[in-house]
Amino acid sequence: MLDASFPEILRRLREERNLTQADLAGNGISRALISLYESGRRTPTYETLAYLAERLQVTVDIFFGSNNEVVQKAMMTLIHQAEQAERQERWKDALEMWESAHNLCEAYHFTTWDFHINAHRGITLVNLERYQCAVEILLPLVVDPRLHDNRDVAYDILRGLALSTRQLGQLKMSETFFRLILHLLGPSDERWIRTHINLASIKELLGEHDHAVRHYTTAAECARRMGHAELEAWSIIGWTTAEMSAGRTAHIMLLLDRADELADSLGNYHLSYAVKHNRLVLRRIERDVDGFCCDYEALLGEVPNEEWKARLIEEKIKWSLAVQNWDDAETWLHEALRLPVTTPIRAELLMLGGELYKQRGKWRQAETYWLQAVEALRACGSELANHVLRELQRLPRE
Repeated sequence: MLDASFPEILRRLREERNLTQADLAGNGISRALISLYESGRRTPTYETLAYLAERLQVTVDIFFGSNNEVVQKAMMTLIHQAEQAERQERWKDALEMWESAHNLCEAYHFTTWDFHINAHRGITLVNLERYQCAVEILLPLVVDPRLHDNRDVAYDILRGLALSTRQLGQLKMSETFFRLILHLLGPSDERWIRTHINLASIKELLGEHDHAVRHYTTAAECARRMGHAELEAWSIIGWTTAEMSAGRTAHIMLLLDRADELADSLGNYHLSYAVKHNRLVLRRIERDVDGFCCDYEALLGEVPNEEWKARLIEEKIKWSLAVQNWDDAETWLHEALRLPVTTPIRAELLMLGGELYKQRGKWRQAETYWLQAVEALRACGSELANHVLRELQRLPRE
């Protein structure tokens, strides 16, 4: 059993003795708690482990893979403290304790707990936005047989990998992890809806707008059936974004009205801002001069974070290019590129830079921006890189 995790060991020992979960319960431990231990959703104290070992007529060492009572107690204390820190969202404290537990696990070969500890280490790193470190810890767990012991744990690991690789600009890899998550869940689970929204956002960043629309509409319909207003609103916002990116504006205003209604009912500021942002995009596409300028100034004072600010400035650049105000477009482009944005957003800005200098007839500068865009797009796995390369080939040579 040394290659198994604690939940699997507990379940096997119980079944080998023909005991039910209710049979194993006692001493303040309910059948429901035994179920939580076996599913990996709750971690017992050392004292509980000792009780379970006595009931199962084994030594407590079987739950560790090694014998050293002092260290066993220390590690279980660290695990409990780390889990409490996670629940309180004290991520730095949690990481420090998970690292200490990991070091004990390695030093004393407590093989039954290494998967649990590494899963939590990785997920904590995701919450600390240390994405590369998170991937290095979580990726080996995907091929560990213990991944299949619990769907909730598998979901957390795959989601951590999907979010981390997206933030690192590795969009195709992120898409793979989100697709794996869909195989764990069903339409009755709100996480299934969230995963479709995330998949759609990946497709949108890859420039695959029709695929994005399909995922967003699936998520919106399911969220509406479930009565989940927030997920329906975010699905509609993504849906309208993808439609407008594909150059389609029919029914956009009606959809945004629905999202606005949902945002108001929830009192959700970020949703309300996203709706306003998409209304701005529609005004740009429809060349509504007064409406665009008025909405832009209003949104500039409400922008919630740097990524949304980059998106907002991107709209200003596109507007300036449309009206051939190249000096303004250049100013806004430089400001946007100074912001700390993800690789996909940076790639979009670089593509706009190439378009700007192409319009101005500055071929060398256009080439520089487009080559940087190609590099960023290739890092993301986006097929838009081929489109940019074709644009490069059409540039006149000085």
